Amino acid sequence: MRAEDEEFDTMTTEEMTADSGTAHPNPEETHFGRMLAAEAEAGARVAYGNLPDQFFEWFGDPHTAGTVVVLIHGGYFRERTTLAHARPMAHALVKRGERADRGVAVALIEYRRAGGAGGHPRTLEDVETAIAHIAEAVDGAGVVIAGHSAGGSLTLSWATRQSEAGPQVRVRPLAPVTDLVAEARDALGDGAVVDYMGASPADDLSRYLAEDPRSRAALIPARLDVRLIHGTEDATVDIAFSRGFPAARLELEGADHFDLVDPHSPHFDTVVSALLD
Repeated sequence: MRAEDEEFDTMTTEEMTADSGTAHPNPEETHFGRMLAAEAEAGARVAYGNLPDQFFEWFGDPHTAGTVVVLIHGGYFRERTTLAHARPMAHALVKRGERADRGVAVALIEYRRAGGAGGHPRTLEDVETAIAHIAEAVDGAGVVIAGHSAGGSLTLSWATRQSEAGPQVRVRPLAPVTDLVAEARDALGDGAVVDYMGASPADDLSRYLAEDPRSRAALIPARLDVRLIHGTEDATVDIAFSRGFPAARLELEGADHFDLVDPHSPHFDTVVSALLD
């Protein structure tokens, strides 16, 4: 990610301006401020563990859905960012399915995060456990695993840990962090990745080799249909991260970091098609 990291995702536009010392927030911060102001009703909560952040929310009916989207929110792995900002997207995906006369359900995952009870390897373990729980509940439906930003990194890391045997699954990382080693090396996002991993690559490379998507890309089994989606004007996670990952890629011309998860974005229809079609 670039230095303009996702910590602003729980801040108001006024707080961001004061924190940065600038007269005006950048356009991407303003965009996310609008998203934060759009409150959305929570889904049906299901626990996949005993800890407070080990749950996911159902949107739509998973028992009748032909397609189930597992959505992993972003936020630079940090404790301050919850799944709440992704609820409008979950609602929108269900509604788009209804308009197309097709059943869509969304499972929006919460997980332990750095600064709280999470961090490597606990955060990824939560995601793995949650996806396994969801998969058991939707046997027979088509499954799409999608994650935004840091959630995209977790999506790809999950993919590298899957076996060759199993069902076909679509994997759709949205503006993903694909290279944790590069992020940590360049101290981007005020050191968020090092905080998340608990050490730098120089101090403990084994941690990165166990989770870093770019280092583990060859381990993704062929049964997973991986396609990265990234905006060309992303100021939070540079599109170079997706361009350097060995997988199919859809570039959205003119889209910023949050256009991919904002139902009011002019690019959202393209994202929906990439997830559901």
